[in-house]
Amino acid sequence: MSSLRKGVGSLKKKLSTFEITEKNIQRAIRDFKRLLITNDVAIEVAEAITAELIQEMKGKRTRRFSDLSKLLLEHAEPTLVRIISPSKTIDLIEEIVETRKITKESLTKEPVVILFLGINGTGKTTTIAKLAYLLKKKKMRVILAASDTFRSGAQEQLKIHADKVGVKIISGDYGSDSAAVAYDAIAHAKSKYADVVIIDTSGRMAINKDLMQEMKKIKRVANPDYTILVVDALAGNDATKQAAEFHASIILDGVILSKMDADARGGALISVTHATNGVPILYIGTGQKYSDLERFDPGTYIQNILK
Repeated sequence: MSSLRKGVGSLKKKLSTFEITEKNIQRAIRDFKRLLITNDVAIEVAEAITAELIQEMKGKRTRRFSDLSKLLLEHAEPTLVRIISPSKTIDLIEEIVETRKITKESLTKEPVVILFLGINGTGKTTTIAKLAYLLKKKKMRVILAASDTFRSGAQEQLKIHADKVGVKIISGDYGSDSAAVAYDAIAHAKSKYADVVIIDTSGRMAINKDLMQEMKKIKRVANPDYTILVVDALAGNDATKQAAEFHASIILDGVILSKMDADARGGALISVTHATNGVPILYIGTGQKYSDLERFDPGTYIQNILK
């Protein structure tokens, strides 16, 4: 995000010397579009943003603006917030806590089930541990399902996290049916009246048909309440592409961007929700500690970039 913020700062300084004319407004919008694209905002998203800005800024020469930078940014802020705001806002942890409160009162044994997806290397397993940690802080009893029965060492990695966080893990043999592991974890949660089951899965690309069929089977068997994709913020436009492809294959309820602390350019945050037709970014990973998972707020994010 710091790269995008620095770029905005440089653009503000440059535009502050420009006279507010129709020609200079068009030039400012072109420069802003170029800035977005060079900081990993998808081209189609940058075009949508600048198209809205052109409409918003037409004929704006009001005296209250001392320079062109203020004119651009006053209109850019609401436009950007609108572009990245989801069709439905989800406070995942609070929703889970409230759901479990209701089910406990009705004496049902159905846990909240969360299915995690993502390609290898995105930080999916660590993100699962972070979410489990935050849920445990809310007094939720969490069970992890080690449904990555494909990648060697995946279950051991998840178990290390489970032990550190203090939650139970259900696993199976490598090469066994991933959906069966998810089923067993949910059955165990019901028998122990646990609150949440989080299902880890093997990393896969959305274009891998065999693995996506396996994923669809897991989703069919587990019938999750939430299906969440983890993408790496450092992947830039690839993160946006992954989100769009996964959403096209398996409907997503939310996206988590990991590794935002590693000086990501920040454009993926602007692109993902637009590319998935309104799927919300739920959290961003901001560090290595289990507590380093922050709820994403579009308005605050845009304000921090443009300030």
